[in-house]
Amino acid sequence: MARYGPTWSSFPKSKPRQTGARTGATFSGMQDIIRHSNELEATIQTGYTQCFNLVCYNPTNHGTPVALDGSTAKVLTNNFTDLGSRVNNIAIDLTIKQTDTSKNNTVYTGMISTSFNEGQLKASLMTTNYNDFITSTDTGTYLGEMTCKPTESAYDLHEYSLKDIQQHNIKGLLKPAHQLYSGRIISLNQNLPLPRKNKRQQDGSGLFLVIMNDSDPNGSDVEISLKTFFKEIPVNTV
Repeated sequence: MARYGPTWSSFPKSKPRQTGARTGATFSGMQDIIRHSNELEATIQTGYTQCFNLVCYNPTNHGTPVALDGSTAKVLTNNFTDLGSRVNNIAIDLTIKQTDTSKNNTVYTGMISTSFNEGQLKASLMTTNYNDFITSTDTGTYLGEMTCKPTESAYDLHEYSLKDIQQHNIKGLLKPAHQLYSGRIISLNQNLPLPRKNKRQQDGSGLFLVIMNDSDPNGSDVEISLKTFFKEIPVNTV
C-alpha cells in the first residue's frame, strides 16, 4: 500500500520549545508533569464528518493521575486538562485508510481552536458556529468544560462551503483535499506546538481535529486511527 504524509496547512509547524516541551522530558524545570497518552479509532461514512479531542480543558473528565511502573511521572489516558495547567506541544500519530480500496475517497482535515471567549458561548451558538461538533458546559461546578461530540455527523463540503460562520470557526477544511485510492494511506506523525491561546488551560480552551469524508456518491467509509501524547504541567504537585 502507498503511504504519504500530506501537507497540513491547518497545523502550525513544529520547532524546538522551551524547557519541558520535548516529549521525552520528565520534568518542566522543577515542576512535576502529567503524561497524557490516548488512542482511539473511528469509522467515518462518506458524506459525514467527525471531530476529535486533542487538548481540552475539562477538570471533570480529567480524573486523577496515576502512578505507572516504568514512568517517573504520573499518567492519564485521556486528552483532558485541569484548571491552570500548561500544555506546550502535542504529538499526533494519525492514519486514515479506506475500507474498500477499489473505490476513490476524498478526505478533508481541519482544526477547531477555542479560547475563553469562544468556548463560553451559549449552547445555541455551538450549533451556529461549530455544527455541534463541540460542546461547552454552562452549568455545574466548572464552566466552559470542553469536549467533542463522540460520533460522526452528516456534514459535507457543500454544507461547509455555504456556511461562512462555520468556515471561520472550523479552519482549513477547504484545503488541501487528500485523495485515497488503491490502498493509499494518509499518515501524519508530527509534534505540534499548541496555539498560544490554548497553552494555558482555562474555561473554554479546546483544540480539536476535524476529519471530513466527502466521497459521494461512490466512495467508501474511511477508518481513522488517532494516537496522541502531550505533557500537562499542572499548577499543583500531583
